[in-house]
Amino acid sequence: MNKSLMEENKVKLLAEQKQLRITLGHEGKLEGKGEFPGEYKPTFTELGSEEGENASEVEQFANDLSLSQDLEARLTKVEAALKRIADGSYGKCVGGDDIDEARLRAEPAAETCIKHSK
Repeated sequence: MNKSLMEENKVKLLAEQKQLRITLGHEGKLEGKGEFPGEYKPTFTELGSEEGENASEVEQFANDLSLSQDLEARLTKVEAALKRIADGSYGKCVGGDDIDEARLRAEPAAETCIKHSK
């Protein structure tokens, strides 16, 4: 594994981790494990009590929940990559092969080589 690339990607991953945590913290509130998967739950914006307003509230909450879940999934991938850097397994595919440096440059959180990504 190219040590320079690993250090470069560590910096990128740490920056992305920070940004994701900020975004999740800003977009929702930390609720812990509960009715939704993950740690963050989007806030439910109250627009009013009329039927149309209620429908808009539910639609917005569903969109925010979906976005929060996507961001949490990405945060999990980023943190897993940082753990692989720390334990020395970064750059190794879960299938046992080395991950191509070009792939790691394009996707620092990649956990599989191209062959095993399908």
